[in-house]
Amino acid sequence: MKNIVLIGMPSSGKTTIGKPLSKKMGMGFIDTDKLILDREKKALRDIVIEDGLDKFLNIQETTVLDLNVENHVISTGGSIVYNTKAMEHLKKYGLIVYLQLGIDELEKRISGKRRFAKNKEQSFSDIYNERTPLYEKYAHVIVDCGGKGIDTIVNEIGAIYKNKVKREMV
Repeated sequence: MKNIVLIGMPSSGKTTIGKPLSKKMGMGFIDTDKLILDREKKALRDIVIEDGLDKFLNIQETTVLDLNVENHVISTGGSIVYNTKAMEHLKKYGLIVYLQLGIDELEKRISGKRRFAKNKEQSFSDIYNERTPLYEKYAHVIVDCGGKGIDTIVNEIGAIYKNKVKREMV
């Protein structure tokens, strides 16, 4: 059985949705940001600050390319869409679900909460505008998360996945 891969902007709910989704679907759960943290022994933000964004993106790509799992929900870092090889690898072995949320809601969620991987001169709006077409390009499915609760989103993704698996078996 294939994986479910969640992509989207920082604070779009990839991990928040991914954990209960994995339980509902009887799948394992992997957070690629946590894998990087465990492997590098430092915070993602620190990698970007100390080693640069390119180094972080290389680490992220290697981490994803090293994944060889089935039957998992995989929560990716928001910048994964900059890595063509990583996205092709994930797409080959899973259903790519873009958790779409408007910029206003994302900014509310992220303000004061945490930093994310970006070049110093980029604003959140710049990154949103740069990444949105990439999320849309790689996604098999786009789930609008605006105004929906966790259970609703989990059930929606679960139904989409089950429907896709049924169609593949026919």
